[in-house]
Parts: sequence; C-alpha cells; structure tokens
Amino acid sequence: MSDIQVQNDPSETEPPWLRGLNAPQREAVLTTEGPVLLLAGAGTGKTAALTARMAQILYTRKAWPSEILAVTFTNKAAREMRERIGAMVGSAVEGMPWLGTFHSIGAKLLRRHAEVIGLQSNFTIIDTDDQIRLLKQLIQSEDLDEKRFPARGLAGLLDKWKNAGK
Repeated sequence: MSDIQVQNDPSETEPPWLRGLNAPQREAVLTTEGPVLLLAGAGTGKTAALTARMAQILYTRKAWPSEILAVTFTNKAAREMRERIGAMVGSAVEGMPWLGTFHSIGAKLLRRHAEVIGLQSNFTIIDTDDQIRLLKQLIQSEDLDEKRFPARGLAGLLDKWKNAGK
C-alpha cells in the first residue's frame, strides 16, 4: 500500500456560488457577520459578489430570506439579482420581499406603516407626468391664468418645498 493520500479538489466541495470569484469577492461573500461595503467600478463583479453573499448567508442559515434587505438603484438590477439568487438557492428567493429598488422598498415600508403618517395603505404614487396633468386640472378648475401659473413651474416649486421639508 502506498502512503499517498488523494485530496479532493476544493472546487468540487465548495458551493457553486463561490466558484469563479476573485479573492476580494470571496472575502466579501464569506464575511457573513456584520455589514460589508463593496465599492468598485462598473463590470467588476459587485452584483456577483452580493448575490453570492446572500446565497452564502441563506445556505449557512445566518438569516431567513425574509430577513435580508438588498437595495438596488434600478428595476433591471433588482430583477437580475433576483434571477441570480434564484439560480443559486432556488425557491428561497420567493421569500425575499426586501429585495428591490430604493423606491419599491420605500413604498412597501410606507404601505406597511401608512397609518403612522396618516395615510391609508392603498395610497397612490403618481409620476411626474401625472403631477403635471393634475396641476393643469387644478389650474383650470380654479380658473387661474395658465401663463402666470404654469403647471411645470408650480411642480418645480412644490418639489423645491418638498426637498426643503416644507
């Protein structure tokens, strides 16, 4: 008999979401205690590292899917992240209600706690075009001079007041 021992290839025993990550990405994924800041340029693998980190946290049962907050800037990025996590961990991604854009998560929080700020949970969020259309209707219904009070100008003024906290 030989004294030589055969060692398994580590890539065969590690979870698939760790394969192909570089050292800084792997460190971010395996650091499951406390927050991690990933700061890097476009196309450097931030989304890959973040989705792998979420898969690692779920796999090691450090958190349930409903306990993870993952905020993106765009709907496209949120969709991509959801698809990637789904490919890694399967249906657990369906239990992640806090994966989305700043706006969608903010709206979800507002709806969940609407009564605290005097709203009903079925409030409507209107976009800029709807705001202009509504202001035009108000200007007409109050018989105001549209040249003196243009809808876009009023919208800008309201936005300025909103941003100033008035």
